[in-house]
Amino acid sequence: GGGQGWYNTELIVAGCSTPDIAARICYDLELNGFLDWYLPSIYELEMMYQQQSVIGGFDGEAYWSSSEYDGNYAAVYFFTQAMTGYMNKNELFRVRAIRQF
Repeated sequence: GGGQGWYNTELIVAGCSTPDIAARICYDLELNGFLDWYLPSIYELEMMYQQQSVIGGFDGEAYWSSSEYDGNYAAVYFFTQAMTGYMNKNELFRVRAIRQF
């Protein structure tokens, strides 16, 4: 859902002990003195896509979201096609941590 990334990330990290998953990478990130990073929801990723020229640093690939479809699939936003897809959680895609401000 919209703006649910922080909540989703908390649930994922609490429910999955696997190291180096997308949500944990964002959750554990310490950058520029901030510790409140999280994996964006698919809605937040869509907003980032719309503002990518302002945000910068995107390479036109696909990014994981914290929005789950079911136990095996989660939403990925494809910047190259401007669309959402549901991919197996074992697939490798980029991660872009965000924080609220």
